[in-house]
Amino acid sequence: MNARLDVDHYLCRDINGEVHIVHRAELLRRTSVYAFLSDDNGILLVRDSVRTEEQWDLPGGGVEHGEELLDALRREVEEETKVRITGQPSKICEFVEYFFDILSGTGWESARHYFRASAVGTPELGGNNDDVIGVRYFAPPLPMRMLTPVARKIVAVATS
Repeated sequence: MNARLDVDHYLCRDINGEVHIVHRAELLRRTSVYAFLSDDNGILLVRDSVRTEEQWDLPGGGVEHGEELLDALRREVEEETKVRITGQPSKICEFVEYFFDILSGTGWESARHYFRASAVGTPELGGNNDDVIGVRYFAPPLPMRMLTPVARKIVAVATS
């Protein structure tokens, strides 16, 4: 079958960097939130169960329908790490990314929001028995090769 590619198709990268071409009509719109959590222990990062390389990322995930961004941030961080955000998070940046979810086989137009936040509690180092297989504090300076490409940029902005 020959697929005709035109301006209605989007290049979406999956978590491992593979490229997928998705038609605009098939893209799901999704909003996501992520937290840069740093304290005396270092920077709190998570490792995704689907990623083939051992790279670490910022905790976070999808905003549910009708959910406020900061409520979603608190929920996602607690679901993935078992720590609780305290105080008022501050926005670092936001951008739109075209992403392909391997598990569902779906392309997303993902509006991503990144926040600096503080948290309390002891992280669940073994992950959440779902999509996260590791949670860990890393003391700066972080070896950039161990971070996902997006996490590298966000950490650089948040620590400059």
